[in-house]
Amino acid sequence: MDELLPSRAAAHADPQPDGAEPPIRRLKLHDQIVATLGSRIVAGRFGESGLLPTESELAAELGVSRNALREAVKVLVSKGMVEVRPKTGTRIRPIREWNLLDRDVLGWHAQSDLRLIRAFDLVEFRLVVEPRAAALAAKRGTVEDFAAIDAACTALEACVGKPGLVPHRDIVFHRSIHKASHNAILNHLGSLTSSLMQIQVLMTTQEPGSFEKGLPLHRALTEAIKAGDAARAEAISRDLVQMPYSDLADRLAVPPERQL
Repeated sequence: MDELLPSRAAAHADPQPDGAEPPIRRLKLHDQIVATLGSRIVAGRFGESGLLPTESELAAELGVSRNALREAVKVLVSKGMVEVRPKTGTRIRPIREWNLLDRDVLGWHAQSDLRLIRAFDLVEFRLVVEPRAAALAAKRGTVEDFAAIDAACTALEACVGKPGLVPHRDIVFHRSIHKASHNAILNHLGSLTSSLMQIQVLMTTQEPGSFEKGLPLHRALTEAIKAGDAARAEAISRDLVQMPYSDLADRLAVPPERQL
């Protein structure tokens, strides 16, 4: 029962404005069971494509009813993580079949030993998407959008010497650009990946000076978007995201020919 803790919910809360910490919400028992099983599956506690313990065994271990467990398993089925077969039991599906953009699944990866690999996957996705998002923001952004981007950049600049504030404020900055693109799908994808992006930012700003090194690019990107210079905004955004991409590629020893 030690894994069924309400504090796990904090990892899935959306970032809060003005650098505030996200509130800790208490999980219902059903959600606790889902979170416990999901995080165990992601961590490989049952093997990559193995069987979960029997319903009675797992219910006894977690100290919950079989009905409650059954309902939680249905949630994992809906996320593509497991399948239930008569007489066979509950089997973990291959990771390629999981809904990796599901907020919970991303959050469980962010807490697991796979977080470095998933952080690289995320920043590679960002390298594909964010430069074009910045170009759209420059073309489509409103006066209000530009003010929000500028305010987010100023808040990020105030993080020098305050590393604990960096992940949240960096996410707010990039989310403000997603919103200014006025593309609903792009904006939604940005909200889904926030929990994993927090881990990625933490990992790639640990070295002394790494955050400060990228800070001028955030300001240059802000000014290019405010000026409506789509080509410049796209180029600066690519340079900005390339920094954590190269960092994580080096850590994972990804050969140059397999990088973007």
